Amino acid sequence: MVDIETQNNVVKSKYKKDLGLWSVIMLALGGILGPAVAYAPVYTLAYAGPIGILAWPIAMVMIIPIGLVYAELGTTWPKAGGVAYYPSKSNGPIVGAINGWSSMVGYLFVGPVIVFAVVEYLSFYFPSLYANGTLTYLGIIVAEIVLILVFLVNILRIKHMGAINLILTAITLLLIGVVIIALAFYFKLSNITSTAGGVIPYGFTGFFGAITLTVFGYGGFRQPIDYSEEVKNPGKSIPIAIIVALLVSGLVFSLESLVFAGAINFSKLGISTGNWSALFAYSSPYATLSKVLVLPAIVIIAIIVALIATFKDGVIYYGGTARVGEVLAREDKFLPKLFDRMNVRGIPVYSIVLVLIITIVLVALGRSLATIIGIMVDGFLLSYAPGAISLMVFRKTDMVTKRPFKLPFAKILAPIAFIVANLLVYWSGWAAVEIIIPLDFAGILLVLVYSHYTKIDMKYAMYGIWMPVYLIFILIMSRIGSSLFHGLNYIAFPYDTIVFIIVTMVFYFVGVNLGVKSVNYITNKKAGNPE
Repeated sequence: MVDIETQNNVVKSKYKKDLGLWSVIMLALGGILGPAVAYAPVYTLAYAGPIGILAWPIAMVMIIPIGLVYAELGTTWPKAGGVAYYPSKSNGPIVGAINGWSSMVGYLFVGPVIVFAVVEYLSFYFPSLYANGTLTYLGIIVAEIVLILVFLVNILRIKHMGAINLILTAITLLLIGVVIIALAFYFKLSNITSTAGGVIPYGFTGFFGAITLTVFGYGGFRQPIDYSEEVKNPGKSIPIAIIVALLVSGLVFSLESLVFAGAINFSKLGISTGNWSALFAYSSPYATLSKVLVLPAIVIIAIIVALIATFKDGVIYYGGTARVGEVLAREDKFLPKLFDRMNVRGIPVYSIVLVLIITIVLVALGRSLATIIGIMVDGFLLSYAPGAISLMVFRKTDMVTKRPFKLPFAKILAPIAFIVANLLVYWSGWAAVEIIIPLDFAGILLVLVYSHYTKIDMKYAMYGIWMPVYLIFILIMSRIGSSLFHGLNYIAFPYDTIVFIIVTMVFYFVGVNLGVKSVNYITNKKAGNPE
């Protein structure tokens, strides 16, 4: 295969290896426990009713194989922004360009989501910042100020940023615990079992929507991968961080959802009993419920935890975005080389400035969290999936490199990871898919930048043609699939999901097979050997 270890020795990293085990654990946990803690456990109830509580443990089990795939990749070949790096090396420039762009799309939309969330939480006390579901002009100004603060933290040396995140994540966990305990005293089982519509008032449609929403929280598990070149002992720290973060956050989200469902007082909130979908109207649901339950201290704590969790999440994701941009320039040659330059503190400063400029524009244009969150989640999911193929390609083409963490039962778990990531995209529904798939196709334009630095070998490139074909399949399937996911219902549920899984499995094996051929082809060509 392409000798990644040799490349690492040739291109000397200027990142500072300052992150120890606890810093990495808190990086993963901090990336998960972001703005999602303040509303996502309630919104899963709004999507699905009481059964939305189960969306969290079920989604956690589904996400774990994806996390373990990246644990092996990130510990064997630590790369900043690694999620955008591995598919390029395993499947060539077409897959690399589309996946790298998908990663950037997902990450770039995190910035606006974060600052929108901060302003929406502040609007609980300052209503002039947010009105009719969107930020006011004053709200946009405050959002841009928050963004500048996130930028300033990210230009600090990584050990300082890691220390700030560790403290803020510990405070977040403590305050969430206080809110959970307080609401537990008002828990009524009848809220879950005896309300109008029952436990599953919105059927499978709502439940699948709730499961997809959880990705907004759990998606932060891969932050240790994006910072892996700055980890002191990636072979030990990264797998532990990913597993601990998923288990702890899964417990936290599940408890948050459970106590809210048990403590909710529909009449005091001014909504009809069992009208769970009305909870979408609350941008600060825990503070709102605490207010009607006359818990003024918990109202303040709920707002504080929302602000802290969201701000430090913005810091983490902003840095991750910049590192994806840096690796796309340094290793994959999909961005101009300017963006792989770093300052004396080991920070990809030009990439960080690029992210700032783009995010300022997106904040000004977006104006609300709801307008972009679906695009962001699908962008993440589509960029997760190729990692499973990369893992198996490297297993087949490089059996020599020592793997500090080796995914057990990889032949089973890798295809499961690929299927899960793509299935969650399909379940997110046509409204999100019809935007994200065409947007991902724009990533092919990055090949033009790539061709400026590296002469394209068309045979090598065509080994990755399966990727755009698969994206077209997702687009078509989403349109003709079940009405549960807002399709035309030409293929009803559950047959649409069965068909999707079968075809996705076929593309998985095609991707692995062509990936092995592409790696062997380019390796032999560089060695001057005939194919």
